[in-house]
Amino acid sequence: MIFALQLMDSNEVVEPPVRRRLRTRNQLTYAGVWRPTNTEETFFRVHVLASLRKGARAARQIAVPAMIVQAMILTLVLGYFYYPPAKEFFAKLVAFKAYVGPAFAFLSMGVIAVFVECLRRYFGKEKPVDSFWKSAGYGIVVLGFLGVMTDCFYIFQKWMWSGLSPTAQVPAKVFTDQFIYTVLLSNPYQTFLYVLKDCGFKPRAFVARVTPFKVFYVREVLAVLITNWAFWVPTGAILYTLPIDLQFVISRFAITIWVLLLMVMTRREKS
Repeated sequence: MIFALQLMDSNEVVEPPVRRRLRTRNQLTYAGVWRPTNTEETFFRVHVLASLRKGARAARQIAVPAMIVQAMILTLVLGYFYYPPAKEFFAKLVAFKAYVGPAFAFLSMGVIAVFVECLRRYFGKEKPVDSFWKSAGYGIVVLGFLGVMTDCFYIFQKWMWSGLSPTAQVPAKVFTDQFIYTVLLSNPYQTFLYVLKDCGFKPRAFVARVTPFKVFYVREVLAVLITNWAFWVPTGAILYTLPIDLQFVISRFAITIWVLLLMVMTRREKS
């Protein structure tokens, strides 16, 4: 999963442009040179490729914790198929999740938030300056509510696509998940709240960061969204093909990798 992003990187780094005092409406400053931005080729090169490269740099920074989580995922998958007690445990866990309801989604994402903070502090290339429990507590709240929203959305998806064959359900669920739910709700929710955290929860710093909004959206929200697609489209397709009892646990470990990526992506780059 994470290696697909790392392969996107190259020696040529294209940074997103910064809007200056524009001579015309359709021009941006790019490395001190005036260039038109009204063509699809320019937009793809400047914004999409730059976003992928930014995601690739983030992937390199979290490579060690990501490999640890991937090893854990592989162990769980092998245990499910080759160790009967593990298969029984996963079935009981899913049954307990259904019994508890949204509260379980909140609590499980809270556990992931604490796990992410441990990985970030012990294996991250840059040591955090904020306290462990302040950062983990914020993650518990943000990811907890995200978990509840996502859990409700998946229940809705299961009902909405129940008339399709199992094979047809996979692309339908991936499309609805990544290109409707993620674009309209999940991605903005995560990006804005983690940018707020990176700003030290200071309203003035946050407003300055997101102003002007069009530049902020292209440089940060769009970059996170494109990286999200690069990570979650293949990951989601794999998850939807797994047995139901295994999907929930594996998705939580996949979210661990994604949150590590997200925290790097929303961190202000040092000039």
